[in-house]
Formats: sequence, structure tokens, C-alpha cells
Amino acid sequence: METAEIANDGHVAIRRVAGDDLVMIAQHPYSVTVTEPGDDIERLGQIYGKSGLWREYAAAVAIVDVSTGRMLGTIHCYRAAPAIHGLELGYLIHDWADRRRGVASRAVRMFSDHLFDHRPTLYRQQLIIEVWNTPSWKVAERCGFVREGILRSSGFGEGDPADCFIYSRTRRDHEQQQVSLNGV
Repeated sequence: METAEIANDGHVAIRRVAGDDLVMIAQHPYSVTVTEPGDDIERLGQIYGKSGLWREYAAAVAIVDVSTGRMLGTIHCYRAAPAIHGLELGYLIHDWADRRRGVASRAVRMFSDHLFDHRPTLYRQQLIIEVWNTPSWKVAERCGFVREGILRSSGFGEGDPADCFIYSRTRRDHEQQQVSLNGV
């Protein structure tokens, strides 16, 4: 499978997932798939073998440190809902020591831009973030996502789910942000 680099800002790069990445990815069960845990390396390999974790409405990328080539985490996207013209994104920086260094913000912004730039029928991206996860919703805001509201009892895990913020970034937002960045 092709693992070509998708984007690079000089510090962090995002690229297609490689077969060699699967061992690390399996340590983080929902880091590349939302429909089933990816902690069974054999099953994860089967999923990867069918698509390379890259399809029209579901994809995953590796977040890589440019200076070392080390995989730092993953971002994945999937169809948000049948009636929504968009994708939901999820991201994870694997090692706690790599968090709070701007890695997620850089990578999520590059991936979000890439999706809008290469998928002309994509009009919306969204993130669902548990309200207690302040670092994650700060990533969303740094990447140009706008908080739309609260989804009550919609979080992850077992028992009574946590409330979540829903954030979105639309094609219009992307285009306006590009004009602001480029001064065009």
C-alpha cells in the first residue's frame, strides 16, 4: 500500500498509514476505526489489507515527527451520518509525552485542509469532544472549528455517557481561513 506523505509543515507530517504502523496502532483500539476496536492485530491487518485504511468515506493517517520519522499518533475520519454532507474526525497522540506540544493542532489542521482541498463534495467536518477534555476542544478551536453546542449523554465508554461538545468546520470556514492566511 502507498504511504505517501500528504502534508508537512516542517515539524509534523501526515501520511497514509503503513503496514509497519499497525503494531503501534493496535495499542490504541479506536485510533483508526470507530466501528470496532483495532486492538486485534490480525483483524486490524485484514482491515488494512482491504483498503489501506483509505476509502472515500473513511480514512486514517499517521502523524509523524519530521525530524525523527517516529509516528506520534493518528487521525481518522468517517461519514458523520447518512443525512450529513460531511465527515467526523477523531485524533489521538499516542504517547502522553508528545501531547501539549502543538502536534495535534498542526496535524488536524493539515488533515482538515487536505480533505477540503481534495474532496470537492465535502462541505462539513465535525468533531465530538467530551466536555471535560479541555485540551482536545482547544485543538479544535486552534484548527478553525466552531463550537455548535452540546450533545447530552453522547460520550464514549460505558455507563452514563458524558456530555460532548460538537464542533464543525465548513468549506466556507476553510475558504475564509485560507484567504486570511494567504492575504488573498
